[in-house]
Amino acid sequence: MSYFRAKPTLQASDAKLVSSLKSLQNFDDVASLLEVTPKHLRYILFEKKVSGYYKCFDIPKKSGGSRKIWAPQGSLKILQEKLNKIFSLTYKPNITSHGFVKDRGIVSNATVHLRKRHVLNFDIEDFFHRINFGRVRGVLKSFFGMSWDAATVIANICCYNNVLPQGAPTSPIISNMICFNMDMEMRKLAKKHNCHYTRYADDLTFSTTRQTFPSAIAHLDEERVVYLGSKIQKILDNNDFAVKKSKTRLNNRDQNLSVTGITVNKITNVERNYIKKVRAILKCLESHPLSEAQKIFESKYYSKPGKKNAEIMNVVKGMISHIGYVKGKQDPIYEKLARRYNRLAGIETLKVGEAFLKDWSQNVFVIEVGYDNSGVFDPQQQGTGFFLKDVGFVTNHHVVKEYIDDPDIYEIRVHRSRYNKKCFQAKVKMYCKERDIAILEIDGFNITGFDYDLINYDGQSIKVIGYPRYGHEDSLFVDQGTIVQYRSEFMRTIYNKKTQELGLYQERIICSARIIYGNSGGPVINTRGQVIGIATKGFSNVSKKEEDDDSSAASYLVKIGDVFDMIGEKEESVPSPVSAI
Repeated sequence: MSYFRAKPTLQASDAKLVSSLKSLQNFDDVASLLEVTPKHLRYILFEKKVSGYYKCFDIPKKSGGSRKIWAPQGSLKILQEKLNKIFSLTYKPNITSHGFVKDRGIVSNATVHLRKRHVLNFDIEDFFHRINFGRVRGVLKSFFGMSWDAATVIANICCYNNVLPQGAPTSPIISNMICFNMDMEMRKLAKKHNCHYTRYADDLTFSTTRQTFPSAIAHLDEERVVYLGSKIQKILDNNDFAVKKSKTRLNNRDQNLSVTGITVNKITNVERNYIKKVRAILKCLESHPLSEAQKIFESKYYSKPGKKNAEIMNVVKGMISHIGYVKGKQDPIYEKLARRYNRLAGIETLKVGEAFLKDWSQNVFVIEVGYDNSGVFDPQQQGTGFFLKDVGFVTNHHVVKEYIDDPDIYEIRVHRSRYNKKCFQAKVKMYCKERDIAILEIDGFNITGFDYDLINYDGQSIKVIGYPRYGHEDSLFVDQGTIVQYRSEFMRTIYNKKTQELGLYQERIICSARIIYGNSGGPVINTRGQVIGIATKGFSNVSKKEEDDDSSAASYLVKIGDVFDMIGEKEESVPSPVSAI
C-alpha cells in the first residue's frame, strides 16, 4: 500500500478490526490497523508540523461568549475517523452518558429528569483541555488492553498540544471513556440518595422526587448559593475535574427546571422565549422582502463585524428543527411553525402532518375477520392493527374475537388499503381478553414498526391513527387530541402478584381525539410519533353530531405498557398453540 493509495475508509471486517485493536503492540501494528504504511503514519505524526493539520475557529455559545474548535484536516482527520469507528465497535458507553452516543442526545438526557421535584446542574470547567495526553494514553491501555507503545502512538494521533482537541472525531468517544469511572461513581452516589444522574459531555445533572434535595450531593446557603457535597467534590477531584461555579444551579419544581437547555417541569420542552424568537423571525420574513428581513435580523440577533452573517432562512429553519427535535414533530406548535416556514420557502423542506402518512401507512393495517362464502371472503368484523417495535403485529382482542372463538370457520385478513392492496392472512399468536390486547402472526413481513414510549400524562398531545368504518381503499384517518382522564377497570381473571390473588386493576386512558368503530386496535402516538396506547373503544360514527352517538360514549385507549405486561405473564406461563391470559 503506497503513501498516496491509502483509502479513506476501512477495508477490514468489523471482527478483524476489533481483534487487531486488542492485540496492538507497536507502531507498525497501529499503521496496519489504520490501513496505512508505517512510512505514511510516521510522516503524519513526526515529519509534518502537526499544527498544519488543524484549523482553529470560534463558535458562539448560547450562554454568550465563544467556544474554540480545533478541527483536524486531511490525512490526520481520516486517521481519527478510522479510529473513531474502530473504538465504537468495542466500546460500550455508560448508561448515564448521553453526549456523543448513538440514539441518545439532549432529549434522552433531559427525559431522565422529567417531572422531578429538584434538579441540580453543574458543568465541568475546560472539559476537553483537562483530558491530557497522559490520560488518553492510560485509558487506551486500560480499555482495550493494547501495549503502552501502541497506546502512545494512538494518543499522538488523537491529541494536539498535549490535550484532547474539541473538534476532533475521536475526542467525544475518548472523553466518554475517560469519564466512565466517574459516571459509575456518580450514579452509585445518586442511587444511594434516591436521585437520578446523567451526563451530557461536560454537563452533569442530578434530580430527585424527594421533598428536599439530599445535602450530601448539594445544598443552598441562606443567600441561595449552591455548594456541592464533599462526596461529589471528591469524585471530581479523583478524576482530575473541576466545577465551573458560575454554571451551578439547584432549582425546584416551582421554578423553571431545565436540563441541557430543555425544560423538564412537566414535558420535555423548549423555553418560551426561544419559541417567541422563532415567531418574531417568521413574522419579520412574512412582513418584509427577504433582503430587508435579513438586515433587520442582523441588527437584532446576529451580527459579526468582519464576518459573513448567517442567512435568516437557514437560522430559523435550524431553530424550528430544534423545536421539532425536542417537542416532537407531531407537536402542534412545531407543525404550525414548520408550515409557516414551508410557505415562505415555497417548498416543503420541513416534514409536517401529511408528510408522515407514508411512514404510518407502512405500519398501520386494515384488519378484517370473516369467512369464505362460496369462494368470496365475507368480512364480519373490521378493525385496525399495527406493527410495534420489539413486539410484532398488535391489535385489540375484540377485533379478532370471532377468529379466536372459532378458528375453523373464521379467518383474519390484513392489508394496507389504498397504499398496498395485497392481502395477507394472519393468525393469533397471543391474547388477553380482559386487557383487550392481541398479537398476530403474519408471514412474509420484516417490518421494524413503530417505536413506543411508556410515559403518558394528563394533557399530553396525541394522535389516533386507523381505518374507522372501512369502506374501500380508504385513506388513513388521523385525529388529534389530548389525554383528558384516567379510569380503572377491574380484571377479575388476572393474577395480582402483590396480593397473590386473582383480580387486578387496569388503568385505561380517555382522550379527546375521536376513536370510531373500526379504529379499534390502531396506534395512538405522542408528538414524537411513538405509540403510547391502543385505540380500544369510542363512538359509532365519524360524525360528531350528538344524535349519532351514545351520550355516555368516550374514546378509550389501552396503555402500550399493558402489551409488555401481557407478554411478561405469557413468558411465565406454560406455552400453548394460541396463548391466552
